[in-house]
Amino acid sequence: MSVRDEIKEQQKKLKGQGFKAHWDYFWEYYKIHTFVAIAVLIFVAITIRDIANNKPYAMYAMFINNKGMETQSILQDGFAEYADIDTSSYAVIVDTSSNFMSSIVDTTSVATSEKIMAMLAAHDLDVIVADENTFGRYASQDTFIDLRTIYSEDELKELSDSIFYVDQGYIDYLNSEEYTTYITSGEYDENNKYAVMAKQYEEDFTYQRVDKEDMDDPVPVGFILENSKALESCQAYPDEAPIAGIAINTQRVDAAKSFVEYLMQ
Repeated sequence: MSVRDEIKEQQKKLKGQGFKAHWDYFWEYYKIHTFVAIAVLIFVAITIRDIANNKPYAMYAMFINNKGMETQSILQDGFAEYADIDTSSYAVIVDTSSNFMSSIVDTTSVATSEKIMAMLAAHDLDVIVADENTFGRYASQDTFIDLRTIYSEDELKELSDSIFYVDQGYIDYLNSEEYTTYITSGEYDENNKYAVMAKQYEEDFTYQRVDKEDMDDPVPVGFILENSKALESCQAYPDEAPIAGIAINTQRVDAAKSFVEYLMQ
């Protein structure tokens, strides 16, 4: 049996067994590859900063699962012009090197998660743009700022049709001991809607958007980028409208808001 056939056979065995089974298999066979991938991403990040001549960031955005070949250069140049940023003194970075697959734990997805955590810890990340499935996953992990803290009520009302919400109750459940117990044992409360949602996600790895009206505590965390001229110009997400969120601990709020506004044109 070839290596490719063996991988396919293992994936068939893991189908429907949830996150823990996928993670155990991944860690057994791919942990070395993961360390290598993380090292490569760190090198890329260092290289990006070197290319920018160590200039301070004016804005740093990460595009996950981007499909455009020239997204980085088109959006960096476009936003610099839109925001009137002096690129001889400040760096505008649109990082398109990250990918994430929710359906299987692989080295690329783990490396992307590690990179996001590292950049959040360093307060270097301002905006994340991703397909809905990926964005929903990270939104549920408390990655994005509550838009009510940086936009006025009138501004959010005007943008209401484009706002993406996450239920704070679901975020709280994912941070609870009850969820940890479920991950380790597979046992969950069938009467807890958040436990049911989490189990469903761990089985099919698909984020199910919930209507705001059906949430116990809806929190606005992102903007759905329908008909974005900027994204259309580079074909970043040709098959769906991605979502943009502002990092929860960004230190460049005004720049982050400006970049999102640029994308929403």
